[in-house]
Amino acid sequence: MRRLLLSVLLGAMTVSVCATITRAETLTLDDCIELALKNRVSIIQARGDERIAKWDQAWALGQFLPNMSASYNYSKGRETNIDPANVVVTAYDSTITTTVIGSDTAKDVVRFPTQKTYNTSQDIGPNKSWNFSASMDVVDLTNWFNYFGARQSRAKAHLDVINSEQDLIYSVKLSYYAYLAAVENVDVQKQAVQRSEEQLKLINSRFELGSASKSDVLKQKVQVGNDELALLEAQNSVVTSKATLAYTIGIDPNREDVEFSTEYTTREFDGTLDDAMKFGLSKKPGLLSAEKDLAAAKHALRSRWASYLPTLSASYSYTRSIGTVAYPVVESYSSNRGTYGFRINFNIFDGFSRERSLVTAKVNRNNAAAYLAETKNLVTSDIKSAYYEITQYRESKRVANENVESATEDLKITQEKYNLGAATILDLLNSQVSLKRTQVSLIQADFDLNLSIAKLENAMGKM
Repeated sequence: MRRLLLSVLLGAMTVSVCATITRAETLTLDDCIELALKNRVSIIQARGDERIAKWDQAWALGQFLPNMSASYNYSKGRETNIDPANVVVTAYDSTITTTVIGSDTAKDVVRFPTQKTYNTSQDIGPNKSWNFSASMDVVDLTNWFNYFGARQSRAKAHLDVINSEQDLIYSVKLSYYAYLAAVENVDVQKQAVQRSEEQLKLINSRFELGSASKSDVLKQKVQVGNDELALLEAQNSVVTSKATLAYTIGIDPNREDVEFSTEYTTREFDGTLDDAMKFGLSKKPGLLSAEKDLAAAKHALRSRWASYLPTLSASYSYTRSIGTVAYPVVESYSSNRGTYGFRINFNIFDGFSRERSLVTAKVNRNNAAAYLAETKNLVTSDIKSAYYEITQYRESKRVANENVESATEDLKITQEKYNLGAATILDLLNSQVSLKRTQVSLIQADFDLNLSIAKLENAMGKM
């Protein structure tokens, strides 16, 4: 019974593990996006820059807080070769003298050394001290502007992360749709090969019956070869597009245990151009990042101007000392010391360092303003271009569907005419090629429409 239960449990675990592996091997578009956001170096770098910007803001805030330090010192040693030597009395003698003053009698004890030693070495310490000190800037406008600038820079770094993620999502969609188009193209080429082979069989039969020429057979064989070559090219395109997609999501392109799902949803965009413009100009992370960059540059310029103003700082220090003094006699001591003060600093001349920093800040401000204007124009251009591409590709898809229907019907009619001798082999071959071409055009139009919608969403900052 136990063995049976264990076998059942192991079997269930094996099925579960196999199912998990199978799911992991087939990646959907969402899976690809998730992997790319985790693996690609551009996102890792952007998130690292955001962490740095966070601590830059913390550092700027810390300039308003006091700088504090504490220390403990301990020392002990020995002093040697003292010259002249320290004289230490080791024995005393005393006498008593009596003095009569009026009716009072006074007695005095007089001590005098009778034995001395001369020390040429002695211990030093132990000495101990505790110190605490603090200082802070009371008035320094550069700290305020640096802090405001750091806040803007942190917001910019966060927007840069979002912008990088959206650009990467767009790149993943480009690669993914290219892979799907290549896969569907293989199906079209396989159908073309199958049609050509069936036509070749039919023409061979007609040739054997004497109703078709040898030239018809040879021409159809050429068509079969061309279709087989097109199929091989389509299959190679699947391999290369799959490798490109694997690289885009940050996995090894040589992995053979990963497949990509061929299921996808045809996208649509129902908004107007004005809706897209309003959303993009207010939500596009790259544009908002440029605005934050300009704000940070303005605060940096104000900070450079503030460096021409005086600064006021205050300080306080407390020291507790305990030790031993060995000369001329050994004595213990202790003390407490507290000091406080303030300092006013005015930088009169620093070798044109402030002037250089000021000019640099002005140039950075002007560059940031120009970049913001250019980014805004680019966002507007990208949105307009992508919006009209959607209209174009939507119409292209409709026309491509009609062309496929027409080419399919045309091939049927031409086939019947050829069977009746009313059409030549060239007419039949042209119909075959035309059908294949329209099927490929339909695939391209379908994915072009999806890509144009992804392009518009990326331009709007809505991935």
